[in-house]
This record gives sequence, structure tokens and C-alpha cells, in this order.
Amino acid sequence: PIMIKFTFPKLMALRFPHERIYTSLEKRMKCGIGKCGRCNIGHLYVCKDGPVFSYEQLEKLPKDY
Repeated sequence: PIMIKFTFPKLMALRFPHERIYTSLEKRMKCGIGKCGRCNIGHLYVCKDGPVFSYEQLEKLPKDY
């Protein structure tokens, strides 16, 4: 998401620890139970494993989310 690209660097410039930066990816959800696969990012399903993720978790995911 576009705001993540701009917000995360600002938070890091303010010296926020990576483990204390969180974001929500609920926009990616459709069915909410993991059946449709719409919210799949790498090995995670936003509807089942999130929708709130830490910066550390997002760093490990494919960059095309």
C-alpha cells in the first residue's frame, strides 16, 4: 500500500524500533475466512494471520504486496 511506503521511513527516521511499528492490511480481505485466497501474501493470509502486522513481519514478505 502506498502510505506504508511513505510512513515507515518517517517512523524509522524518528527512531521508532522496528518491532514497535504496526500496520493494518484489512483492505486486502474479501471472504474473511481464508477460502478465497484474495488476502494471501506469501505464506500468510491477512484474514487469518492478521490483519495487523508488525514491520518485522512485513519485511519477511514478498515486496509486491
